[in-house]
Amino acid sequence: MTNCLLCLAPLKVEVGWDLKWLFNKERMCCSKCLASFEALEGPLCEICSKESVLSVCTDCEHKNRFLDKNKSLYRYNDFAKEYMKKYKFQGDYVIGAIFQKELKKLLSTNDTIVVPIPVSKERKLERGFNQTAGMLKLAGIPYEEVLARRHAEKQSKKTKRERLEAEQVFCLQTEECCQTEITLFDDIYTTGSTLNLAAQKLKESGVKKVTSVTLFR
Repeated sequence: MTNCLLCLAPLKVEVGWDLKWLFNKERMCCSKCLASFEALEGPLCEICSKESVLSVCTDCEHKNRFLDKNKSLYRYNDFAKEYMKKYKFQGDYVIGAIFQKELKKLLSTNDTIVVPIPVSKERKLERGFNQTAGMLKLAGIPYEEVLARRHAEKQSKKTKRERLEAEQVFCLQTEECCQTEITLFDDIYTTGSTLNLAAQKLKESGVKKVTSVTLFR
């Protein structure tokens, strides 16, 4: 018997007539912990996944958008914040595999190239890994590290206004990008400024469509 990666409680197997449970190797989290991640069920902004009664929220309506669309999966509640603290800042790398099933469903396609939002070399050295690339790797999803990023103060220490005004600099790992469509992947969508700046850089290089998938919103 295996244990939940988050609370370490033994994972109980629900035996039934459907024998699929015998071959289920993707279950890494108990039902109680999984239920603590609140799925975004709507109504949501069709552009950024923000909870909104409007089809396009006021944030997106008044924003100069380079990112065509974002899909977020869960609300960034206290449980999600604690999860990201363990994974991202305390280096509990293995728990990055919890969402592999959801990520495979959204990102395992041949129609687009998946690009993780990069961290700077300094931040990667500090943490030991890039959290976005780590989740993709644990899920077995092919990706290309097209973008690089300069070192800056941690986003988690900035206010919403500071995030929006931050001059984060992304650059291409190669001189030009030959892809017509790219899906960015990031852990958290807060103001969308990071993803929008990354999308801007990609579109300036010739990419026609840039969408994103994020775990939390």
